[in-house]
Amino acid sequence: MTQLRTVQVLGGGSAGSSAHVRSLAAGLVARGVRVTVCAPAELKHLYDFPGAGAHFAAVPRRSDPAAIGALRAACAKADVVHAHGLHAAVRATL
Repeated sequence: MTQLRTVQVLGGGSAGSSAHVRSLAAGLVARGVRVTVCAPAELKHLYDFPGAGAHFAAVPRRSDPAAIGALRAACAKADVVHAHGLHAAVRATL
């Protein structure tokens, strides 16, 4: 069986959403799921997503082609993409 891969996408990274994503990432990793968190770079160390076992992809909170391209690349081989917040959902669907 192959390892399930999920991407958690944060928009603005409010404290509640960021803490929620860190908790989800830790729980999923503990169950053998490969997790990537896509969020603005400053959230990587603030919420220590790598410390929860998640990979981290810095994706700025913009909808320009470069930011959407970075998000698309991070999601390319995901089995599940879970967006947290309206802005994240819009960008993830692009």
